[in-house]
Amino acid sequence: MRRPAALAAALLALAPVAAPAAEPDFRAQLLALQAVDARVQDVGWRLIRGNAAYCRNAVPAIGLLLQDAAGFDDPGAVRQALGLTADIAVEAAAAGSPAGRTGIRPNTALSAVAGQEVAALPTAKPGDYARLASLNDRLEAQLAEHGLATFALTDGTVLTIGGELACPTRFEVLSKGDRAAAEGKRVVIGRKLLEALPEDELLAAALAHELAHNLLGHRARLDESGRSWGKVRATEREADRLMPWLLANAGYPPEAAIRFFERWGPKHDLGIFSSPDHDRWQTRIKRIAAEIGRLRAAQAKRAGAADWSRDF
Repeated sequence: MRRPAALAAALLALAPVAAPAAEPDFRAQLLALQAVDARVQDVGWRLIRGNAAYCRNAVPAIGLLLQDAAGFDDPGAVRQALGLTADIAVEAAAAGSPAGRTGIRPNTALSAVAGQEVAALPTAKPGDYARLASLNDRLEAQLAEHGLATFALTDGTVLTIGGELACPTRFEVLSKGDRAAAEGKRVVIGRKLLEALPEDELLAAALAHELAHNLLGHRARLDESGRSWGKVRATEREADRLMPWLLANAGYPPEAAIRFFERWGPKHDLGIFSSPDHDRWQTRIKRIAAEIGRLRAAQAKRAGAADWSRDF
């Protein structure tokens, strides 16, 4: 099993699989994983970039997702299938992001990242993601200090990408699962849930809910005060209410938050057996609908701005 790869300074990754015997099939699987990664990065970038003006701790980000062939069970098969000339390469560049605007393509092999020579990295075993973690730490530090990130391609090209302010969250895709979760500075989403949300605005709603947990500091709050059912339910209600604000700033219809629960709720709400730390999906929709009314009123006062830092 492959753990998610990391995204430079703001976004995230996908999960590996063992190489099947047939090379064409394996390549198709890898490209399918990259397509899923790219979709999540595209949507995630819109959310964190669109809401940067209202995040208290926005950071420079470039929207680039890296991959490490050594994270797979058979790194050689991955390099061969994708035509990689180095283990470290581009996995995805979010549309509209600084990295995306350079035109850099998936599977562009890198010889250096933020001054770190790829050839000098320690040897990694399959499933070891310390190398990617260290590269992303270097990228984040370089962006924080200089506002830009530097790369050397294996063809000798040197690339410098200037960052843009974004809310500090990375988005990561897991190869299994039908849930999403927030981890403070990461949002992880299972591939099964992704496949159940073919419309980007519904995916944006799912990501917005988890992003809201991060922006509102819910994990730290619960770690400090304890995780009683009532306290967790209060954070869920806050995240539900913030969803339409985050969607509006990313250019998605706020009503997508309602449509997400209409799609998700009937299949996942267990009725009387539901967890007491989450409200029933119908109740969540009513709360979001009321919040959209407050959002519209705030936008009318602020020339269309959805300034949740003031009005939420």
